[in-house]
Amino acid sequence: MPAATSVKLVIPSEIRLVDMVHEVSQILAEMAGFTPDDALNVGLAVREAVINAILHGNKKESSRKVSIQLDVEQAGGIEIKIRDQGEGFDPGSNPDPTDDAHVLNSSGRGILMIRAFVDDVGFRFKKGRGTEVTLVKRIPHGAG
Repeated sequence: MPAATSVKLVIPSEIRLVDMVHEVSQILAEMAGFTPDDALNVGLAVREAVINAILHGNKKESSRKVSIQLDVEQAGGIEIKIRDQGEGFDPGSNPDPTDDAHVLNSSGRGILMIRAFVDDVGFRFKKGRGTEVTLVKRIPHGAG
């Protein structure tokens, strides 16, 4: 069973830092006991959430920060919280990217991808106070 480990990153809203956050997320997922494929999926989900926080939440204002809290759970899994300092976001207001009217849009698939890569996705937001996205990935029973 992996030891409980927590890592917190606070970055300015700069796309150039996304690769680093992805790498840290993937390494911690591997430390938690995920297979290389599942660890990559965790990294990809975090990547998408951080990109959304930078682009849509903080509007690429480098003075605004993105906080990433990664917690390896001793019971077998990982929880990641990504918070921006933007105006807030209602995920229910996003159009369905699989709908025929939106399938050719050049953006709007990030949340769909995130949901595909982790077990649970939660959103907390307050208008004018940012959005916090919580990602949870559990190690399947009998794995590792």
